[in-house]
Amino acid sequence: MTLPIVLTVSSYDPTGGSGVNADLKTFQNLGVYGMSAITSLTAQNSSGIKDVLEIPDDFLEEQLKSIFDDTIPFAMKSGMITSIPMIEMLTQYVKQYHIPFVVDPYIFTRDGQRIISEETTSVLKQQLLHHAAVVTPNINEAKSLTGIDIETEKDIETAAKIFLREIGVKAVIINDSNMTGEACDYLYTKTTSLKLTEEIVQTKNKRGSGSTFSAVITAEIAKGNSLEDAFRKAKRYVTAGLKNSLDIGKKNGPLNHFIDIE
Repeated sequence: MTLPIVLTVSSYDPTGGSGVNADLKTFQNLGVYGMSAITSLTAQNSSGIKDVLEIPDDFLEEQLKSIFDDTIPFAMKSGMITSIPMIEMLTQYVKQYHIPFVVDPYIFTRDGQRIISEETTSVLKQQLLHHAAVVTPNINEAKSLTGIDIETEKDIETAAKIFLREIGVKAVIINDSNMTGEACDYLYTKTTSLKLTEEIVQTKNKRGSGSTFSAVITAEIAKGNSLEDAFRKAKRYVTAGLKNSLDIGKKNGPLNHFIDIE
């Protein structure tokens, strides 16, 4: 028996709500075989990130080498990338193996704390993003990467044009959780655009929703599905996960991966 193999390159969450922990749960639920390379260890819980310990760059390279020497993933994604050498290393793997690559550009925590430096963000923008099949920023990440204020849907369209024309990405999905009073996500490529809308789910338990969204897209692309179909699946998955979210921890719990969105 064989399954599509999917790789996530991101951080470890000891409470299981975000990062590679959320990604692997997503992969399992969607019927693909998940692998992971850890970029950092975090001390975090439902109240937020307390501390971050970067994995040495050479050890991340050993992780990636051990994976790619043994088997080539069908698709891969990245989340929290904490150093410039890590970005440069990941760029080399993406260029060498030419597999679909999804970038979830994790720059800020949910409460707005910057998690990677402006210099690292600049290198991420200049070196890595244009190699991605799709980039999935939220509003704050899109602001940071494009340098513009985003207050309206027109601004989202302007930001998308910067991603596509100036940064050089192939596709971008910008998440707006409540700017319009609805939960909207916007997909833009050089030739198409698609907006998906759901009612905002009233829950405090949203940990891992960004990681999960990009993980669904990665898994569906690995299965051979189109980006638009993967986008629709990700929207349904996250919405269902939030509607059935888990009240784990003292503050903000995770969305629920024990769901069947079909």
